Amino acid sequence: MKKSRIKKLHFGSAAIAVTLLVLCATVILNVIAAMLASRYEWMYVNMNTKTVYSISDNCRQYVSDYIIPEIDKANEGQQAKQKIRIIFCDTQDSLKSDDRLVNIYNSILELKSMFPEHIETSHLNIWENPGDAREYGIESTGDIVCVFGSRFETVNFADFYLTDPTDNTKAIAYNGEKILASCLMRVTQKTPPNCYFTVNHGENTESLSLMRTIIESGYTVNFLDLSSQDIPADCELLVTYAPERDLSFSSGEMGEPEKLDKYMKNGGRYMVFISADTYAAGGHTNFETLLGNWGVTFMHKTANDGTEQSYLIKDPSNSLTVDGYTVIAKKAQSGIGASALSKIDYPNAFANSTCIEFAPEFKSDGKGNFIKEQDGITKTVSPLLVTHGTAQAWMGGITVARADEKPFTLMSISSGKNANGKTGHLIACASTEFASQNSLGSAVLGNSRVITEVIRYMGRDNAPSNLVFKSFSGTKIESLTTSAANTYTVVLALVPTLTVAICGTVILVRRKYL
Repeated sequence: MKKSRIKKLHFGSAAIAVTLLVLCATVILNVIAAMLASRYEWMYVNMNTKTVYSISDNCRQYVSDYIIPEIDKANEGQQAKQKIRIIFCDTQDSLKSDDRLVNIYNSILELKSMFPEHIETSHLNIWENPGDAREYGIESTGDIVCVFGSRFETVNFADFYLTDPTDNTKAIAYNGEKILASCLMRVTQKTPPNCYFTVNHGENTESLSLMRTIIESGYTVNFLDLSSQDIPADCELLVTYAPERDLSFSSGEMGEPEKLDKYMKNGGRYMVFISADTYAAGGHTNFETLLGNWGVTFMHKTANDGTEQSYLIKDPSNSLTVDGYTVIAKKAQSGIGASALSKIDYPNAFANSTCIEFAPEFKSDGKGNFIKEQDGITKTVSPLLVTHGTAQAWMGGITVARADEKPFTLMSISSGKNANGKTGHLIACASTEFASQNSLGSAVLGNSRVITEVIRYMGRDNAPSNLVFKSFSGTKIESLTTSAANTYTVVLALVPTLTVAICGTVILVRRKYL
């Protein structure tokens, strides 16, 4: 009996020892993982709301390359040298103590210290000087005004932050460098270029996020009714967003398709955004003919009920949503599209997307481009963003095509150079959701930067495309694809379970045979 008790005590001590060793190992691994997460920002959240964001080298270089030369040019031959004046609408103490404004305040002061001969700051008490406040369109103490000569730009502190798509009161990233650089650029431009959004085809004219992205690239936004107006000579960018009706011809006058084609042949820049549900494929004959002349065909087929339906792209392995319809894209690997987006490094998402096929008369050059000679113009079309090989095209509830041999094109760029050396461009995007508030305002996705980058590629050299936001937290969790999330889930579920099972088995075996 005594030996039996001693043996049981021995077994119990061994079990306790092994259990303690496993617990100690788990604690040590957690500590190491936490240290590595902090060091390399693996899904690490920074809870400090007063982090100081220093001006980056990219921002400093941008101001040096595009802002300072414009100031110097304006001051040539002038005795009284002008500076950009940045006006704060609150006191220094209030700005420093306000979590919403302190980052902006510090960025501006740092930029001023870098360029003291070109940038100055001042404070305006808007309650004591309501006339000055009205002159600059100031509405609150959270406004910031950039002034140069007779030109000024007024922005609110909220414009400097990206917010949570589900809660627009929660800031999740600081976008101060891009907003500040954009304001400085716009006030130093003598004649800001004009961008026109087309209307009268059922377009979504409330696409404020897209308009804001274009304004940040240096444009002034206007609206244009092609049915009754010609494209103005000062139009440097034309945008059609979510059209529901076809282009029209007017008897005895130049029709809308002809106006657009002439505009692009003369060096115009045109951006088109459509989606699988907003674009009735086969029902936009004039619009499709125009785009086809520039190599772009949105994929569609005749369904069993005789209606034309667009392809709907789904990729369960590379999606941000469980249903697989918010598709993560990748950059084209060759052609002019690859060159245009060579600096993009953030993921891009296309929700509710159809896809683009290049018109059959455009022939591959073997380098990622498709080319056609027409009317003395060499036209080239190339993918910008494409799907992964796991994507599928759905129509009428069934799979009608797969991307395993050739990826689907989600965004393309067309160009055409005429005899006078002018190059026109067409950017075609197969998803209106690509330019939605949730996408362009995301601190995870690079959709906004793609638009700014293609604008820069089409000729707007001073578009601030390389000035990126600074997230308050790591964003790797939010950008995980469904496939990656499932992998992590399986690993995190199985590894602890297998570890416990193996340790338990070892203990049981040792107890049985010792």
